[in-house]
Amino acid sequence: MQWGGGGESGRGMGRLWLLLTAMVVLLAWELAGEASRPQPNVSLWVLDHQGQQPPEKGALSTVTAESLDEQVSLGLKAHPVWLRLRVVGALPGQRLVLSNPLVQGVELLVCDDSGCRPVARETHFADDPGLAAALPQFRLPVATNELLLRVETDQAIRFNVQVLDDVDLHRYWRDLLLGQGLYFGLIAGLVIYNSLLLFSLRDTNYLWYLGFLSGAGAYFLCQNGLLLLYFPQMGARLNEALLLTALSVISICGLQFCRRFLMTARQDPRVDSLMRWLCWLLALAAAIAWLLPSFLTVVFYSLLGVLTLTAFLLSSVRGLWRGFRPAQWLLMAWSVLVVGVVLLLLVTYGLSPHNFWTLHGFQIGSALEAILLSLALADRISLLQRERETLLEEKARLHGMSYLDGLTGVHNRRYLDEALPAAVAQAEVSGRPLSLIMLDIDNFKRFNDGWGHAEGDRALQHLGKVIEEVVRDIDPVCRYGGEEFVILLKERDEHQALDIAERIRKGLATTPLTLLTGEQVLLTCTLGVAKRLEGESASALLRRADQALYRGKYAGRDRVVLNASGGVASTTS
Repeated sequence: MQWGGGGESGRGMGRLWLLLTAMVVLLAWELAGEASRPQPNVSLWVLDHQGQQPPEKGALSTVTAESLDEQVSLGLKAHPVWLRLRVVGALPGQRLVLSNPLVQGVELLVCDDSGCRPVARETHFADDPGLAAALPQFRLPVATNELLLRVETDQAIRFNVQVLDDVDLHRYWRDLLLGQGLYFGLIAGLVIYNSLLLFSLRDTNYLWYLGFLSGAGAYFLCQNGLLLLYFPQMGARLNEALLLTALSVISICGLQFCRRFLMTARQDPRVDSLMRWLCWLLALAAAIAWLLPSFLTVVFYSLLGVLTLTAFLLSSVRGLWRGFRPAQWLLMAWSVLVVGVVLLLLVTYGLSPHNFWTLHGFQIGSALEAILLSLALADRISLLQRERETLLEEKARLHGMSYLDGLTGVHNRRYLDEALPAAVAQAEVSGRPLSLIMLDIDNFKRFNDGWGHAEGDRALQHLGKVIEEVVRDIDPVCRYGGEEFVILLKERDEHQALDIAERIRKGLATTPLTLLTGEQVLLTCTLGVAKRLEGESASALLRRADQALYRGKYAGRDRVVLNASGGVASTTS
């Protein structure tokens, strides 16, 4: 497995960002959980009574009861649950408040020897119906110690009971909103940032990641009663249906994100098939949440949640095993989410107490997971960018090799066929001079026959080095074929071209070639020079330089010949 990565500095900054964000989220939820701590003035017992009506008059004292802490965690129940409450030291104007916005089917009764009477649920708090809708609350009757609380809901029965006055209730809600504000601020920031990346990179991974973030935001708006706060008229049933639908959106987008991020359709077809089937089941579950709401729907979602998390972890582990490095971020992200979901499932089925971690663990896990998924995307994009750069470099290298002569290392004829017309067109537009030198080694066939082809190849390499020592880096040197070379001189007139040609001729004539046997021989060359005429084509210019070269050959070799518009001039050794 390959666990390579970027520089130590980049990894250190990523870890620091993750640590700081986690600390902020945990601090926010710690503040939000201040009001979730048990109150000392409420005692609770769960009654062994499942009827729709309270125990009959005079039978209350004989009903079996199990003592509870102020924090209730009874799991899913298909029948009503009856709780007996004893409130000690309640003051006039105080309210009995249940901390879980999802537990909406509640009824408070005052019971005495004459029977049980319902206590009206508060519909406003400080003239605002939103908070009263978000948190079930009742104004405590004066001089009443014994109460019955009936709870009937499709959601898990988990909450803590508090007796609060208006100031305490306002403080409780303020602390909760502080934590929620930090969470949704984090989600909004990630949505904006990754939306910009989506539009700039056009990568569908970001689209599914944004769907995942949006689903998480919608889920916790419903779970924490924020939708009921602003839309109190929507009711508990609609809130629950939206919550479960958001859970489907989270799971489907997470699965699609996994599929594309890990390329499972091509790399892991079996796991990919599992995730596609889960997407269809989650879509079906969302329809059931609207059409057949019941506690069985929550059970069905719990089963799908376990299967979805298993698919997340399985695909990430297999991706990491294949050597796909960004899968390590994915594995960490899903692992954090698994911890949060396990806490939620334990308290949903009454296997864990209702406390800070079971109340907010899923949301904390989703916040950390969102950060880790963002880091996974960044790492994937960085990896793909490096791979793209490597491919481009390799392509450039291969492209460059296709324009180079394998023997001498100078450009080949293919390069000349493209570069010469471009240089002619540029000179035509700019009006600046363009000259050409064509040369070859004198008596090269005789040298090849006498010393062999290996020495002939070394002679061509020797000439190439001599030429490159004279010309500028911006003046292309091309092997035209056999022992012939062409030099393209941009912005050089015939006088400058003649000077360069003469320096090449003298350099070769005075620089001996050391043969493989250790002997040294001197080579000579003949060079033809031509300056481009106004309106002259690339082929015509090349033809005139070739003519000048052959005139030099016929004139005795080892010389420079200029093919000018007004005649032929030559320089000999």
